[in-house]
Amino acid sequence: MSANENQKQTTFQKKGWKNWLILAGILLVVAVVFVLKNQSSPVDTAANLSPEEQLDIYLEDKEPIFLFFHSDNCHSCIVMMETVDDVFPEFKDRVKMVDVNVYDPQNQDLLRKAQIYSIPTQIFIDQEAKGKVAMGVMSAEELREQLQILAGGE
Repeated sequence: MSANENQKQTTFQKKGWKNWLILAGILLVVAVVFVLKNQSSPVDTAANLSPEEQLDIYLEDKEPIFLFFHSDNCHSCIVMMETVDDVFPEFKDRVKMVDVNVYDPQNQDLLRKAQIYSIPTQIFIDQEAKGKVAMGVMSAEELREQLQILAGGE
């Protein structure tokens, strides 16, 4: 092999290694972006869990919890959903909410455990896991009062 051919082969080998390193670096960046993109924050994680799983996490963390059992097609439930939508945002940073549609098959176990036989039903669970049940439609003032108690201000 001549010196010129030997130099071309060495140059090709050097460029080959550089190309492989560049490709490996690109693949590494893509992998890191993919992993970071698919990681969920704790808030996202809770939102992606079933209501029963959310409840278990919040109870374990000793969070104050507002459980709201309803359907999307009963008049009283719709009225209560509007009240919750109006009032709960004031408390979202201090009270966890578990929204339970009673007709969702994944919630049947939770309905049995909570012994829910009428909707809408609201359960307010304090940090010591003591609960208070309210059945039927609550006024905005009544809901606000119960959430304020849960949030730590009587």
